Amino acid sequence: MEPPPYEEASLHPPALSTEGVNIPPPPSYNASLSSPSTPPPTYGEAVGVTPPVSGRQTQPAVVVTQPLPVPISVTCLRDIPGLVRCPHCHHTVTTKVTYLPGRAAWCMCVLLTLMGLVCGFCLIPLMVRGLQDAHHSCPQCGNHLHIHTR
Repeated sequence: MEPPPYEEASLHPPALSTEGVNIPPPPSYNASLSSPSTPPPTYGEAVGVTPPVSGRQTQPAVVVTQPLPVPISVTCLRDIPGLVRCPHCHHTVTTKVTYLPGRAAWCMCVLLTLMGLVCGFCLIPLMVRGLQDAHHSCPQCGNHLHIHTR
């Protein structure tokens, strides 16, 4: 059996069964919402702090402090600045880091040259920070502290 043509089908919409279609209509949009009878609590009421009343003693304020950072050993420095106690000037400082091409950068440069990349491409490893050595120095006295090699 073939389906009816479009004109005939549009004249007679299909009948809908009412078995599973018991959906109540949505609420009207102009229905007023009930407003709360009391305003929301203030911040002090919400967190449980009561304002001081004259003649009553107030509770002392609690002060929470963060612990001081602990300096690490000079030999534990990696490729980022670290907090250390300088063995030369005995100040606790964050190291100053200078990145210079090291053995890994030069080996990669030679490898790229041997592969035929000689038109400046072999110099790219000299600029990649992940292949460079990190030279740590003290910002106070300027003395050399550590070299993190690749």
